[in-house]
Amino acid sequence: MKWVTTMSSCEDQGFPCQNLDYSAFDKIARAELSDPIDADELVNASKYCMRIPVDPNLTIGDLDHKLFLKVLRDKIGLYQLWVDYQTCDDHGSNTMLCVYVGKGPPEIRVSSHIGKKWASDVDLFATFTPMSNRLAKYYEQLFLDTYAFDLNSLENSGTEKLYAIWNEERYTLGTHLHEISNISKMQSPHDW
Repeated sequence: MKWVTTMSSCEDQGFPCQNLDYSAFDKIARAELSDPIDADELVNASKYCMRIPVDPNLTIGDLDHKLFLKVLRDKIGLYQLWVDYQTCDDHGSNTMLCVYVGKGPPEIRVSSHIGKKWASDVDLFATFTPMSNRLAKYYEQLFLDTYAFDLNSLENSGTEKLYAIWNEERYTLGTHLHEISNISKMQSPHDW
């Protein structure tokens, strides 16, 4: 009897979709901080995760990037901008590629990046973890020292690509869609 083994789509196509290795980042953070946050928590389990609409031609009603970022008003912390890298139907996961890491108030900074750095035909995903400005600066620099980001041109000496693995819910709905719907002025399809 001949055994047939099938590879999952991620193995067949050679992209990461399970058990990512963030050990280089985590090792440094554990050596330098008394209570570090693991990279996995920052990229795969951040408090805020969202798909931000950037194409004005595809915006429904008032659901533009400003409304999505409004829920982050007056917050400071670490944010990351992501693109969709690959989907693995076998594992029900979405592999994301980080193209920018930054710190500060995300409502202002991400809006600026959309205007200056982001093409309107590319889906924008963002994660944000609230923390003190000093700690955000530390994590931003550690990411820049460890990973290479396409849109970070300064202080980016890292060489590895930073991937995240999100389940379908995190990928499609994000983490705070209910907050966005609460501040939207849309009440019915007539408001589109």
